[in-house]
Amino acid sequence: MQTVTGSTTGTGKVPRGRFREDVARYRSKGYSGHRLWLEPALWAIGAHRLGNWLYTEPPAALIRLPLKLLSFLLTKCCLILMEMDIDPQATIGGGLYIGHIGGVHINPGAVMGRNCDLAHRITIGASAMGRSGIPVLGDEVYIGTGAALVGRIRIGSGAKIAANSLVITNVPAGATVMGVPARIIMQPPKIAVAKPETVLPAVDAAASSGPAHGDASNQPAVGDAAVTGELPVAIVVEGEAVRA
Repeated sequence: MQTVTGSTTGTGKVPRGRFREDVARYRSKGYSGHRLWLEPALWAIGAHRLGNWLYTEPPAALIRLPLKLLSFLLTKCCLILMEMDIDPQATIGGGLYIGHIGGVHINPGAVMGRNCDLAHRITIGASAMGRSGIPVLGDEVYIGTGAALVGRIRIGSGAKIAANSLVITNVPAGATVMGVPARIIMQPPKIAVAKPETVLPAVDAAASSGPAHGDASNQPAVGDAAVTGELPVAIVVEGEAVRA
């Protein structure tokens, strides 16, 4: 199993199991009955699954040779009649969806995750500018019409490649890129992280409440001007002035 930007490509399943996922993906998009089985893009995917099975898990020689001949003929028919060049050696996760046939070229060394969406006229392959390597795509990647992904780059899960874009650098998970060369035009949504609550230190109840009401020990002495800061008050009692 090969890790792709934090997610797996789902290559642990045999190609037959992945083709069942491909069919289920087409059904989820409204294909059914004869419309499903007459969809040319699904036939191109099935030809790739057969060739990939023979390449990764070759059966006994008695049935391998006729199946290889069948796979070769199917692959050539897809290339000539539909212009669908999905190399049998490419590693593609289950649930692949190709909206339209025509101009789909996937390099033998390409790695793609599960549930990817491809439009027509797209290229996933090597760079012609001297940079070796093949793109590695995560899960649920969307590639628009006319886009090209070349070189040793990584496309994160959930990324979206706009139509007619040339991608030659890594794309983070969930981002949307556009242009030639492609630049990020939309960042993935940020997940809000709850801040931890601040715990205040405990306060002594006795110290915070102050002196108890009626506690004579905490009351200032009467007449103690030095302590209380009160000024002496003159009281007149029956005509005589008495200093308190």
